[in-house]
Amino acid sequence: MYAKRLRGVFSFRQAIPVLDEYLSSIRIDDDDPGFLFNWLPINVGAFVTAANGLDPAQAPLWLRTPLTTESFINDVIDRLRPVAGGHVEWVLLAPNTPEQFAAIHVRLAMLQAHDFMQDVAQAAFPIVNIGAQYLATTYLLTDTRAQQARPNRLEAITPSGQPLRQLFF
Repeated sequence: MYAKRLRGVFSFRQAIPVLDEYLSSIRIDDDDPGFLFNWLPINVGAFVTAANGLDPAQAPLWLRTPLTTESFINDVIDRLRPVAGGHVEWVLLAPNTPEQFAAIHVRLAMLQAHDFMQDVAQAAFPIVNIGAQYLATTYLLTDTRAQQARPNRLEAITPSGQPLRQLFF
């Protein structure tokens, strides 16, 4: 029911009334946090265009090519779902245990660090000094009201400490 009402919605902010209704039916608190996405369709579109211009053989196996904005977001969410407690379309992974919430962070960091993803980011957003070019901003939710979400502030570094182009904030 909720998934149908949120199909094609890029931003959790657009979905607040439906999300609040859903969140009232599940447990969301410090021990069962939600993970929200605010996708930036213009940036995702630029990323997809750049990705389609590169060698598809270099793409990670989880990424279906050629990409569209929708297929890319679906592929990212599909890659995160196995470590999450549940999901509602493109905007919410919940409820999660603290371990699941941490696993979502780790999995996003791994996706972001993949060589293909970094090559695409370089091609899509070549000017570094114009500010961040994120694909999505992510949020922590510990309340049954989506508007109470707080930014996650994900980091963009490799395990060896090298900086990356940040795709998810």
